[in-house]
Amino acid sequence: MNKDKNFFQRAFDAIVEGRTRQAERYVAQYERDHGARNKVNSR
Repeated sequence: MNKDKNFFQRAFDAIVEGRTRQAERYVAQYERDHGARNKVNSR
């Protein structure tokens, strides 16, 4: 992290980063659970 940022900016960045990772994990889990059923057969 950059020392030029103040405490609130660093805290906000950490929250956003955590939410981003959480969303990526959620999407990956959804794709593992439901991805195979939604594939379209190629012709």
